[in-house]
Amino acid sequence: MAARVLVTSLLLSSILGVAADINDWVNVNYVLGQSGGKTNGPTINAQNTVESKAASTAKNGPWIVATKGIKPPSGDPRDYLSWAPYHWPDCNWCSRGSTHFVSPNSTDPDSDSGSWDDPDGSGDSDPPVEPDGSDGDASEASNVDDLREETVNVNFLVYDSDPLRTRVDLAFGSPRRMRRVRRFPSYDGHSHVGGFRHARRQVPALDNPVEAVPVPTLLPTAMPEAPPASPLPPARSTSTSNRVVGTQAPAAAPAKTQAQKTSCTPSPTKSLAPSATWTTCPYVVRDGKVNPDTDELVGPSAAQDMSQSVSFNAIAYALQKNRAYSQNVASIIDAFFLSSNTGMHPNVNFGQLVRGPGKAHQIGTYTGILDLRGMVRVVNAIQLMRGTKSPDWTSAREQAMTSWTQSYVSWLQNSDLGKEVATKANNHLTFYINQLAATKFLTGDTKGATTTLQNYFSNQFLDQISQSGEQPFEAVRTRPFHYRCFNLEAMITNAKLGDQLGQNFWTAKSKYGATIQTALDYTMSVNPKGEDISDIFPHVAAVAAAYGDPQGKYAAFLQKHNSNYQTQPYWFYDQSAALPNSPAGKGRKRSDGGDGALRETGQDPSADTMTYVDPIVPAASQDSTIPFECPAVFENAPAVELEDGLYVTCDQLKPFFQTAAPIDTSNAV
Repeated sequence: MAARVLVTSLLLSSILGVAADINDWVNVNYVLGQSGGKTNGPTINAQNTVESKAASTAKNGPWIVATKGIKPPSGDPRDYLSWAPYHWPDCNWCSRGSTHFVSPNSTDPDSDSGSWDDPDGSGDSDPPVEPDGSDGDASEASNVDDLREETVNVNFLVYDSDPLRTRVDLAFGSPRRMRRVRRFPSYDGHSHVGGFRHARRQVPALDNPVEAVPVPTLLPTAMPEAPPASPLPPARSTSTSNRVVGTQAPAAAPAKTQAQKTSCTPSPTKSLAPSATWTTCPYVVRDGKVNPDTDELVGPSAAQDMSQSVSFNAIAYALQKNRAYSQNVASIIDAFFLSSNTGMHPNVNFGQLVRGPGKAHQIGTYTGILDLRGMVRVVNAIQLMRGTKSPDWTSAREQAMTSWTQSYVSWLQNSDLGKEVATKANNHLTFYINQLAATKFLTGDTKGATTTLQNYFSNQFLDQISQSGEQPFEAVRTRPFHYRCFNLEAMITNAKLGDQLGQNFWTAKSKYGATIQTALDYTMSVNPKGEDISDIFPHVAAVAAAYGDPQGKYAAFLQKHNSNYQTQPYWFYDQSAALPNSPAGKGRKRSDGGDGALRETGQDPSADTMTYVDPIVPAASQDSTIPFECPAVFENAPAVELEDGLYVTCDQLKPFFQTAAPIDTSNAV
């Protein structure tokens, strides 16, 4: 099974290419300095790739957010819509055995039975039939069982009285153990657990909102470094799902119904259409397991593909001054943002919406803002269009896009969802800072952009990297290698934005003395254990460009794992010359005399000399001089949210802060 997953991952990687740099910033002055034609320097192959991708990606556009046949709750197809990727229907019907994609009204990831029960006992009901006309097979049931064993257990609980910490103790018994409490669906928009009630989120439109605080079942205390490889689902439900979280996540198999229970909700019909499932069944989070039906919406992929294409075309125009590239940028931005028929409204009110019954599930979640992380590339492209004085970047487009962005900045800062994500501590907050700083920059508020970045590196960043370089808020997830790389992507982009604004955040340190480079070095030393190692490649190049590579460890790492890295787009702009305020950028002429920060080492890249560390090491083995303290985000709450419905405690994060320092990989890559 693991071999199947690996082969599929490699195939997807070869088809989709490296998707770990959806969010990035290319120094505008660096690109403009090379305009008017390609050089014969070390980045010529990367420049060729940028131009090739500019032409090929533009052929797939332009893009719009509307999905044919599916509208957001507002009814306006120009409102961005996406569904929470890790949420699954949890219909506790009396029948059992069918799958969500056949009979969506009977879905339960805890099912131990794959048999078919006659719902009403009449003997007239037929067993569920698969879309291909088959009755399903044992392998699918096995896949679901394997998947269920990997799934992290998370549910919402709310108690109407007692202090919050007491509620956590009631739910979990103790901070180090958890027990599952089933919730039962109702049709009033709430979930009931025993005699208590939980409202998933408050919606201003409700006449009598329930005052409730969500207290979830926490992550298991003993967190693995990485989960076992997920079994592949049947081909009909396969999904790369890279459109939501940056790189392809394993698509999860259809959930199954629960075995017959003494207490259950009778099904209103024998079968519900998918659209009815979306508004009838409560949804629960299964961290890291992507619900394949989220791919039915085009908004997430459109936002990702649009941002990549507009960036490549803007860079290509700056290099070659070929109007075709410039025209591509203009037409893509017109369709996605500015058209009165297709342009997206400047908000993400329905991003990563968690489906379910009632008005509480008619608005998105704070995690949806992550879908628009490609806005950084859009801003970057527009700055290049301005800098090249492209005739296609007309004053009308300039005014329209500036107005759109001003509205979006206002939404980011003043909406309930924007305010909520601003309180988080993990990658959602880091990417939010990307967007806020970049969009302020576009509107001309460079002081506000700089202040946004300074506040981040002076506050939340302090708790994001341990002394070893571990990122506890990311390492606790079910796909830890991916999420470490994901947050690195956002941290590096924040530093690049600062560099463009004349700031040096590369040397900023967490409260444990760690920098972005420390985090990258640690991630390089951790065994991906079946996750996609290509997530890290652009970040290795960026860190080498910012900090230098005197011992050649970064070059050797890339040469071994991605031997064609000098043909990748990131190799063009991840150069010390593109980061003038970084340590390597400031000393570039003195240290290497050229643009490249990476040095070839003469090591055999095929030698399997990379030694990995185990990220969970007893604290007693540490030579730590900085005592651990709970991150500031825990000051007012015993548990903090990582995803909608997925919480973690300080005690669960503590082992990750006390992980051993990474090994020295300078001579063993």
